[in-house]
Parts: sequence; C-alpha cells; structure tokens
Amino acid sequence: MKKIFVFLTALLTGCTLTGTKNPLEIPQDQQVQLNAPKTIKHNNKTYKLKADHDLGTIARFVYFEGKDTATNWNSEIELLHDRNFENRDLTERVKLREKVYQNTGVKHFNLDKRDQALYSFVIYSPTETQKNWQVNVARGEDVAGCGFVQYQYILKVPRTQKLMNMGQVKLIGYLKKYVIDKELVRLAKLNWRWQCALPARSSTK
Repeated sequence: MKKIFVFLTALLTGCTLTGTKNPLEIPQDQQVQLNAPKTIKHNNKTYKLKADHDLGTIARFVYFEGKDTATNWNSEIELLHDRNFENRDLTERVKLREKVYQNTGVKHFNLDKRDQALYSFVIYSPTETQKNWQVNVARGEDVAGCGFVQYQYILKVPRTQKLMNMGQVKLIGYLKKYVIDKELVRLAKLNWRWQCALPARSSTK
C-alpha cells in the first residue's frame, strides 16, 4: 500500500517524497484538508471510506464496497487531493504523467484535457502477483481553495478465457467499450462540489 501511495504521489506531483519534507514546510494544522465523505455512491453501489493517508503534499482517501479490503477487492474509489504547492496547471500534469508512465513501462493510457478537467484512463496488464487486468478511470480538476482533486474509479477485470483468446488490440478495444467509455461518461456527469477547509483547532483552557 505504501509503495502504491508513493507512486501515486510521484504521478501527481513529480516529487520523490521518501526522506523529504513538505516543499513549503507548512505545519499539518495549517494545511487545507479535503472534506472527503464517509461514503460514495457510484454506479448504484455504495463505497465506504476504509483508509486515508496524508503525506503533506498529497492526501489519499480509499473507498471499498461492503466487506472488501485492501488485499481483497474487485472495485474501489480513490480521492486524491494534491495541495498543488508547485502550482501546476493541467498541461503540466499531462506532461508529468506521460513521463511517469513511460518511465514505469505503462503502455496503455490516455490523457484528455477538456472542459477545465483532466480525464484519464490506464490499463494495467496481469503480472505474476496480479492475476487480473486493472482499469483506472479518473477525472481531476483544480478546485478553488483546495488545489487539485482527482476522483478515480478502479476495476479489476478477471482474466477469463475469452479475454485470453483476444489479441492485444481487440482486448484493449473491448476494455474501452465495456468499461472505460462508460465510466468516462459517468465521471463527466459527476457532481463536482469538493471543498477544503483548515483543520478545526482544539480549544485549550
């Protein structure tokens, strides 16, 4: 989980965080916090907040359905809050992600900047440790008073015999038609009303 979070942080910010400090060295209680909900409804399913991590530059909120866990799940929702200390615009984010994907060997991805938002998808092929295909579909936008907020839907697609018999081009087309394109439509219609606020200070007498 920690390795995944560091990868996501590098993907969003371009920073190597291990052993480094917050770029602006702002105390935690002076950094805006995303008002992440406890539950999210997506495609007629309810996802509950099961984990959150904050490394200063970026915070991550992970939602699972029902009894799913970080080691046993079929789909999940992730909210990523990049406080955007670097003041990156969407064009810079596209270039950054392209570089990260190329450096990490990710072959199947797309980045689409439109309507002041960044829509993206990534397809991860099965590996020795991950038996299924994984599809990540996301929408991210700059939010006033927050920074950059990204909503990401992640789905595991079982490696069935039908998919295994498909050629690479046909398989990618299949995943786009039956997963990615539908999710991009849902994300475009998503009620985008994220807000941030400073942490409530505890009163002392």
